[in-house]
Amino acid sequence: MTTGKKLLNLLLAPLILAAAILIVIVLVKSRKNPPPKQPVTAVPVVEIVESSAADVVPAISTFGNVRAYHQVDVAGQVGGRIEVIDPNFDPGRAVAAGDLLAKIEEADFRTVIAGRESDLAAIRQTVADEETRSHIAREDWLASGRRLEDAPDFTLRKPQLNAARAALEAAQAGLNQASLDLQRTSIRAPFDAIVQSREASPGNVIAAGAKLGSLIARDRAEVRLPLTPEQAARLDLPLAFVAGETRPLKAILRDPNRPGLAWEASVTRTEAGVDPRNQVLYVIAEIPAPFETPGSFLPVGAFVTAELSGRELEKVHRIAAAALVDDSFVWIVDSEDKLRRQPVERLFSGKGDFLARIAAPLAAPPLHVVSRPLGSFRDGGAVKIAPNATPVEP
Repeated sequence: MTTGKKLLNLLLAPLILAAAILIVIVLVKSRKNPPPKQPVTAVPVVEIVESSAADVVPAISTFGNVRAYHQVDVAGQVGGRIEVIDPNFDPGRAVAAGDLLAKIEEADFRTVIAGRESDLAAIRQTVADEETRSHIAREDWLASGRRLEDAPDFTLRKPQLNAARAALEAAQAGLNQASLDLQRTSIRAPFDAIVQSREASPGNVIAAGAKLGSLIARDRAEVRLPLTPEQAARLDLPLAFVAGETRPLKAILRDPNRPGLAWEASVTRTEAGVDPRNQVLYVIAEIPAPFETPGSFLPVGAFVTAELSGRELEKVHRIAAAALVDDSFVWIVDSEDKLRRQPVERLFSGKGDFLARIAAPLAAPPLHVVSRPLGSFRDGGAVKIAPNATPVEP
């Protein structure tokens, strides 16, 4: 490259650079700023349930195990060889009061009775002899011209006569006892019952008091139901220990393992103390004739749930438990689709919902209660209501 060209390039380079810079400046200044974008506000979509004030009888839920109202171990009051076992004395069989369950051999007892009768006859003869001797002694004393009041008791044979008469009473009591023992060889049901177990068989030799089986009353059964202090405060409990307070309270029992079946019971008793371990109060519900209906009998030992009717609550709202915030308020949507923080007074909690009293509603009824509130909710915030709002049944 020649020297002239080099000088030309050196002179043109600054000019080209300056021109480029000038063009860039012109382009930057001539560029128009884009219009500002408006921020997009997200409006949450909420699900609501419609709630109106109504008078409600709350259902108190509890549980327990069925137990026998009466349960007794069958035992002989006398010992001996079992001669007969009645066919109805088998587990699951029903027996009536007075029905024969087992029979103990009578021969030994009849022998005892015969001996007692012989003893009684001999003592009666002794009493008759002593009465005759006493009468003769009395006549002899009077015949001697002495006053009867001065006669010693021994002379008149009073002690001997009293001893003979006492022996007669003892012999009669012995005969009565032997006769009673003979009656007791027939072991009978003390009440209408279901046989729960049998442990004796014909030919067994048993001692007095030995267990032969067990019976449970069939006319009724019972359930011991625990109540928390809050639940007890909502019920009109029957207080048998208070004069005039014996009103029964109805309860509906259900077995979770047998859906579709229910039994009506009456809460007839309230225990006088609370369990110190958990501070619950127990009530006793009685079930009439629990074994009488085929296919729906209620066996002893079964676990059951129970629903009791509480005191009526006036003008309360039933609201889903998930809608309650801080146990003090719920979110509602007003007529302008704005959120309102509605204070509530929770009165009673049930299965998945609660009953509340709203003293000052912030919207016209029915209230549109947000079923699943968000932590970002603010009072007055706009929302969109999802379609198909569900009314809450009182």
